[in-house]
Amino acid sequence: GAIGESQESFQQLWLESLKAVSDDYTQRLRLLWQQIFSDLFRFSGQDQNLLRGLPHEDAVQLYLSTMSEKRSRDLLANLKRLHSNASMNGEALRKLVKKYDKQATARGDDILTTSLLPELYSAPVMNAPAIERYIEILRDMLVVSDEEEEESLDEYMTSIKEKTQLTSSSKDALDVQRRASEMFWLHDLIENKIPQADIPMLVAHRGFHCVMDHSGRRPLENSLSSYESAWSAGVHLCECDVALTKDEKLVLAHDSDFTRLALDPSKNKKVSDLTMKEIIGLTFKSGTRPPLLLDVLRSAQTIGGSARLVVEIKAGNDEAGAALVRLFRRHPQLIERCAVVMSFDAYLMHRLRTELNELVDQGLALAQVKLPELLLLTVAETPTTTYKLFASVTDFNQVDSWLQHEGKPS
Repeated sequence: GAIGESQESFQQLWLESLKAVSDDYTQRLRLLWQQIFSDLFRFSGQDQNLLRGLPHEDAVQLYLSTMSEKRSRDLLANLKRLHSNASMNGEALRKLVKKYDKQATARGDDILTTSLLPELYSAPVMNAPAIERYIEILRDMLVVSDEEEEESLDEYMTSIKEKTQLTSSSKDALDVQRRASEMFWLHDLIENKIPQADIPMLVAHRGFHCVMDHSGRRPLENSLSSYESAWSAGVHLCECDVALTKDEKLVLAHDSDFTRLALDPSKNKKVSDLTMKEIIGLTFKSGTRPPLLLDVLRSAQTIGGSARLVVEIKAGNDEAGAALVRLFRRHPQLIERCAVVMSFDAYLMHRLRTELNELVDQGLALAQVKLPELLLLTVAETPTTTYKLFASVTDFNQVDSWLQHEGKPS
């Protein structure tokens, strides 16, 4: 509602908002630094003379080298949340000024960019580069390579399967018969029942799975076998949902936790609070693990043809978007296996477009690579959560204009 206010009222409301977000940012950052130095003095075992007056980057590196992995990952998660909130708030305040000035120019009134943006850019909430540097230090030292992670996951999965393997041959035979019947039905549907012209527009939602979460006949949703089954039967597109684990792995997950799919529903920690190894330790109803997005893209590449993914990122999970761009940077050969990235979060999609543009601008060998289409999803009702950017419009040119980044459409 502030856009329609008078200049004086808008300026007052905007400055109050800037102060509120800056105060919140400063307080949260102060608490993080208090925790860092409290832990260093209590648990690091370092000479206190070494800790006195410690430079900020040295403090982060010493924290990593002396604290437990759990404490370091907790710090990384908190820094990412702080950075995400600050970036979103700063961008929202900047956009408000831009929108107000556009209308002020049309009315012949004075613009506010010259007075308000200096306030914004000198505010604590815009001190993102420092936080980004801390995140980079933590990420470089905590995140193992994809190959090392895969070896660790394979070994862990082997141990779990050995513990949970079924011994009843009669039950095995019945389960195999049921699965074979379902796969025959799927192949017949694709080959004989659906017009071939419609197949490219068909999307297997969370792969080929049972909507009642039963694993006896079909794979579980968002599992590697659910996608491989669909692609092998001739489906071109499969939809998936991704989330970011505590150790920054993009894993397939529809819900905020795995309660619905896990053997033990009492283990209901959020996906973002779990490492990939902890997620595997939950043990799903099917005995399988939730795959990494990297696993699924590699399967699509191996199957080849028209096998591609439609990836949804849940609103508010903009760090998953940044992780997706990092995955594309490390594995450009997999980009074409991602047909669409979509979200209900306008801020997330705008940021993703910016980072994809930067990926191209940085000279990555993408001359012959088709980047995924970006799809901004909308809902009919007013959102109830604060992180969703909401625009009640009948003229969608307003949304198109907002999504422009340096003249490049999003």
